Amino acid sequence: MRWLPAVAAAGMTASLFFVSGCSSDECLGNKNSLPLAGFYASELSAEQITLDSLTIYGIGAPGDSLLHDSVRSLAETYLPFRIDTDTTAYVIRYLQQPLGAYGVADTIVFRYDIVPVFVSAACGAMYEYHIRSISHTSYIIDSVTCPSGEITNLNSENIKIYFRVSSDE
Repeated sequence: MRWLPAVAAAGMTASLFFVSGCSSDECLGNKNSLPLAGFYASELSAEQITLDSLTIYGIGAPGDSLLHDSVRSLAETYLPFRIDTDTTAYVIRYLQQPLGAYGVADTIVFRYDIVPVFVSAACGAMYEYHIRSISHTSYIIDSVTCPSGEITNLNSENIKIYFRVSSDE
């Protein structure tokens, strides 16, 4: 009779291993809805650009909200949204001279609805963000758009930030 609990426990362990082994294969894809913002020139050509000498940080986020500190070259960035509130704000500080000497910075504010989406029993739920509005200051930023109107877990650029740029030739 002593062997019965040991065998039953071994069987339970094996079945738990089997269940956990199956669930990991289902959840290999991107489960996070991270907004990817690309940088573009606001001119008619609207070509993707790389900005020089930037600092990007969040406003009012708990803990460290610094995304990029004095980065030299940036053409896109992830701008994570908060799930504890329906608003996320970021500051883009321009360090390139003469803008850096004057402390020029733009602020972008995203307002959204947080929508939980059931993925599967194994993976659980994730959040999508349905954009209600985007506002921004206009020192260097011309406009900010979210063409689809929502942020999902698709690994693609879903925010476009258009900057006023000059071509010094």
